[in-house]
Amino acid sequence: MQTAYFHRAYWNYENNLGIAKIHYPALGIFALLFENGTPITNVNFLDKQEFSYYWQKYQKQGITLHLGMRVGIDTELTKVIEKENVFKFPDINLEIKLDNNTRHFRSLDGEWTEFEDDVFVEYQPCDSLIDVK
Repeated sequence: MQTAYFHRAYWNYENNLGIAKIHYPALGIFALLFENGTPITNVNFLDKQEFSYYWQKYQKQGITLHLGMRVGIDTELTKVIEKENVFKFPDINLEIKLDNNTRHFRSLDGEWTEFEDDVFVEYQPCDSLIDVK
């Protein structure tokens, strides 16, 4: 079984929403905004202002996103099923598709959305929750 690291980098457990980073060798490291367990949009996690934007957006709604620093709670291994340039992450309701040099994502029953301003970061294991780039 293949696995990826799922790191809830900025998360609110009560509302099951926030920004999570996924670490997987074939895809590198990327971040997505999830709401109610559904991927909504990709996030450039190298841009601190983009993180700040989402933190402020939810703060205005009375929802606090907590920095994910608890090993074993904010990170977990999640199953990956890889088939013909499509990577299914069934435990986190996510599929990623590689199409030439572009990446697309969707929930398991959703429509494909192209990554916007896609930043490719080479894979590294999620062994530090302090500064994972």
